[in-house]
Amino acid sequence: MKNGWRILFFGLLLQLSTVTGLVAETEVSNEHGKINTADPSVIEPGTFELEFGYSYTRAKKIWDTESKSEPRGLLEELSTGLTLTYGAGKDLDFTIALDYLWVYDRDNQGPVRGNSIGDLRIGGRYRFLHREKENLELAFLSALTIPTGKRSRFDCLGTSQEFWCWENALVLSKDWDRWTVNSELGYALPLWEKKEGFNGVLCWSLALGYQLFPWLQPEMELNYLRDFVSEGEAGQVLALTAGLVMPVNERLRVNLGLQQGIWGRNAEQATVVLLAVKTAF
Repeated sequence: MKNGWRILFFGLLLQLSTVTGLVAETEVSNEHGKINTADPSVIEPGTFELEFGYSYTRAKKIWDTESKSEPRGLLEELSTGLTLTYGAGKDLDFTIALDYLWVYDRDNQGPVRGNSIGDLRIGGRYRFLHREKENLELAFLSALTIPTGKRSRFDCLGTSQEFWCWENALVLSKDWDRWTVNSELGYALPLWEKKEGFNGVLCWSLALGYQLFPWLQPEMELNYLRDFVSEGEAGQVLALTAGLVMPVNERLRVNLGLQQGIWGRNAEQATVVLLAVKTAF
């Protein structure tokens, strides 16, 4: 019996080494999609991509103006939504997105709960540089956020940012063998009516992934946000995101991630769970 177990054990080791060798020798196409960093790769012309997204945000601490972490009442936000993207050309696609939110803020002076649709987002992506030999892509993203969500009232919290916003970003991706890097630099500019002296948000993200298998890419990101305000103290957040990007096949991709704020100023110290399922047709 002992010999039988030994034969079975060494047989499994041989089989595992064979499979590992085959995976190592197979050319793997890197997936450029990340969790919280934009993707410069456009979808194929004439095709649609539908994404179901889910996120859960929770915070019980806040950074003060000196970056000291202080306790706060429970803050929660749950969001589910759909995003539809259409490939309009070889280097161009368009997107429309809408979500539904449930919010809870124990520290709010007034109502602490609310739920409704969020703000509508319409955008486009133009890839103006694509060098296949260098595995390099560069794209310009632009989007308009329309305040379609519910405003805060005396009896419920709002689900809208309550002003129009124009977002623009430059996004780059670069591959080295199975390593893939994304970088995003963008600015969100409020239009017309400004909210409480808010002048915009600067965002910067850097993501690094490794295509372990054709269907699995573990990845890590640094995500930075900075508010610009004409009154009061501006908020800043530096967060770390860890995730799994899983291109199951040409028509299906699943993203799973966890984001944690690691440094901030005048901002919530939040943890965010993210899930996205994308299908092409």
